[in-house]
Amino acid sequence: MKLIKVGYLALTLLGAPVFAQTNSNYTYLALGDSIPFGMNDALVPPYSSKPPTASEFVGYPETVAATEFPFSQNNLVNAACPGETSGSFLDIKTPDNGCNSEHEVYPPPGSSLSPVYIPSAKLIGLLHTPYTEAQIYFAETQLQNNKRINLVTLQIGANDGLLLLAQCEDNLTCVEAGLPAVLNTLAGNLGTILAGIRANYQGTLVLVTYYSPESALDSLVQALNSTITLVATQFALETHTPPILIANGYATFQLASAFFKQDACAAGLLIKLPPSPYNTSPCDIHPSPLGRDLLAATVELAILTRQ
Repeated sequence: MKLIKVGYLALTLLGAPVFAQTNSNYTYLALGDSIPFGMNDALVPPYSSKPPTASEFVGYPETVAATEFPFSQNNLVNAACPGETSGSFLDIKTPDNGCNSEHEVYPPPGSSLSPVYIPSAKLIGLLHTPYTEAQIYFAETQLQNNKRINLVTLQIGANDGLLLLAQCEDNLTCVEAGLPAVLNTLAGNLGTILAGIRANYQGTLVLVTYYSPESALDSLVQALNSTITLVATQFALETHTPPILIANGYATFQLASAFFKQDACAAGLLIKLPPSPYNTSPCDIHPSPLGRDLLAATVELAILTRQ
């Protein structure tokens, strides 16, 4: 099938900086993928024909910043990149899901519609904080140059699982066979990421685990979260660095959707999608404002209850 090229999005390249910022005044560095970025698929093709701007996407780090630093402005640098995998976080040449490479949106099986091609987030300048290098290098530079930073949040790994699902075309037998290798790679990459962060920063570091957008993904999400939590715990013990706090996004969403049979969409925790022949689901996988603020509260709880 011929891809639909979304060329108009390249207009956002005009005036987009290609260098990393090194502001020394902010105190909170947010890292990760589309969830901390604040991705909303309803604002991009095939759901919208209007080129979006980064300011339209609001993630939980913005809520955390407003709560943690209520009397300070410009206290947050959100470097999260939609589609980032644990591998592309370290090396932009590693496969990802739309951060450094194009992202394709496919119609349901059997449809005659062509896939929609969306350029990489970095290519079109769709980032809260412009940079072109790997996210780990941006983070290391900020932590080296700004000793005022006293909070770092990190959420990474979901796109590792989503790429496996795409490769397996949602075949569960294929996913089960490929999952151990994915988890092993995630564990290695996350250890390297944590080492890069801790090399120049010993302050509060919060890892945010993933909620499950639908029950069919529960086991995959739980496997990813178990790996993330285990790596964080072992890293702190083996390197004799401060404990890494865990914000349990999975448990929080499960609790909040308990009266909706653990359906995050029905509970209003996920973004509602407009009708489209490209998707029969009523909700996006990304959090709604309610879900976003719930994740922010989960981060706040992890900070408040640290031992």
